[in-house]
Amino acid sequence: MIISSYRVALYFAFPVVSLIGIFRLFLKKENFISLKQKLFAVYNYKKFQNIDTVIHFASIGELNSIKFLLDNLNNKKILLSCTTLSSYKLSQKKYPNIHVIFLPLDFHWNVKKFILNLNVRKILWIDSEIWPNWLYHSKKLNVKNILVNGRLSKKSYYNWKRLQSFSKHLGEKYELIFAKSLSDKEKFSDIFKKKIYYHGNLKFYLNVNSSETKKNHLCFASIHKSEFNLIISIINDLDLDLFDTITIIPRHIQFSNILKSMLKDNWKNKIIIHDKFGESLNVFNKSKIVFMGGSLVNHGGQNPLEALSKGCFIISGSYNDNFNEQYLDLEELDLAKILKNNPKEISVNINKLIKLNFDNTDLINNYFKDNTKNFNKIIELIEKC
Repeated sequence: MIISSYRVALYFAFPVVSLIGIFRLFLKKENFISLKQKLFAVYNYKKFQNIDTVIHFASIGELNSIKFLLDNLNNKKILLSCTTLSSYKLSQKKYPNIHVIFLPLDFHWNVKKFILNLNVRKILWIDSEIWPNWLYHSKKLNVKNILVNGRLSKKSYYNWKRLQSFSKHLGEKYELIFAKSLSDKEKFSDIFKKKIYYHGNLKFYLNVNSSETKKNHLCFASIHKSEFNLIISIINDLDLDLFDTITIIPRHIQFSNILKSMLKDNWKNKIIIHDKFGESLNVFNKSKIVFMGGSLVNHGGQNPLEALSKGCFIISGSYNDNFNEQYLDLEELDLAKILKNNPKEISVNINKLIKLNFDNTDLINNYFKDNTKNFNKIIELIEKC
């Protein structure tokens, strides 16, 4: 009954979604290719006839989670699908020999069209993708759904829990579910009422390479537009003489010029606004301390693992629920510090920390080893499915 109501609601929502898509086109958040594929499932299907596995990731964060799968799955007949323009462009750059598309939105006519035109046997959903029509139609057409690195925010968990019978019914459509953390395992188990696996978080699959000696470089990474004023307040109370450089990486680089306009004239020789897409690792390589954005406003924080893999000491504001387990682990290991969202207090802490020499290489290496040791079990179960 709920799935029928859901489909009827989507019929009425389609014109609204289409208008939003056109509006996003003018904002350059979509292009004609993304709109055609998302709204109408328009593809050259002949190009994909040898594909039997689709790996879907929504954004850049999820894109970074699929590298282990691509490196280790025996099956190489893979099609990548995504949601955002930024993840589409970066995936094409990272995997030039693999076809990348925009996944059709969850309108049941598009889902049926897509599946019936391909010989897909498995769909690997990365992170937090739960789409009722995709699950229903793919299951009916003998396509196996596998959720990998599954995550549920508190809000999503409580929303699905309110629809307990529907959630349980959706859970039956998955062949396998691999949770991203132990807490996510508990949440999925509660709403889906089925066996959930936890063999580690694929975001730990990184090249760990940290320089033992770093100069006094500070980086503010993945800073959201709503945090710009707070970051400027923090910098205003820093002792700039302590720093060789300060780099700010906006979460969305199209807002770089706004951030540049907020800098004081006497800061411009010290502070760099990073506006190169997909090159954050180069900044992390030289940074001693990285403050992770998305944590000064109620966004849920950003993934600290890439910066950590380059030997950076991590600082976060208090809003980091999306990565809470990682931040608590890192703080216990003295690899990170979680601070209250008080710009003055954050400045005082950064001024103190930049003077220190961190001896963290062995701790970081061991932390990544501990969190990747069971990854092969994920591959084994997917291959058997």
